[in-house]
Amino acid sequence: MKNIRKGFTLIELLVVVLIIGILASIAIPQYFKVVEKARVAEAMSIISSVKSAQERFLARGGTYTNDFTKLDISYPGMSATKIETKFFKAELSDVASTGDPTYKLTATRITTGSSVAGRFGAYSISVTVPSSPRVTVAG
Repeated sequence: MKNIRKGFTLIELLVVVLIIGILASIAIPQYFKVVEKARVAEAMSIISSVKSAQERFLARGGTYTNDFTKLDISYPGMSATKIETKFFKAELSDVASTGDPTYKLTATRITTGSSVAGRFGAYSISVTVPSSPRVTVAG
């Protein structure tokens, strides 16, 4: 009589587990990078909307403001001194009301309670307007 065996051998199962492990070791770090890029896009969106609101405020009053509530934008977690989201905290500083109007906007990554943020650490994105309208990332 013939014995017909059904199923997989131990070697076949180990090969499958090894392949899955290799794929996971490549995919998981890439996933974290994509997630963090999305978080940076959120910060850039906040920066862009604050910059636009500041320009509208400047057009109406001739100066920039250091008070987020005076701008025509609204975010959950927004107060006069900061905009705080789940992942970033934005703050205005160096607002000059005399001479050439200028301000500095800094979005700082919140790293508490996030496994993704722990991989990249704390960093901030700063924009100085208008004297040096470039974005700098400090880590």
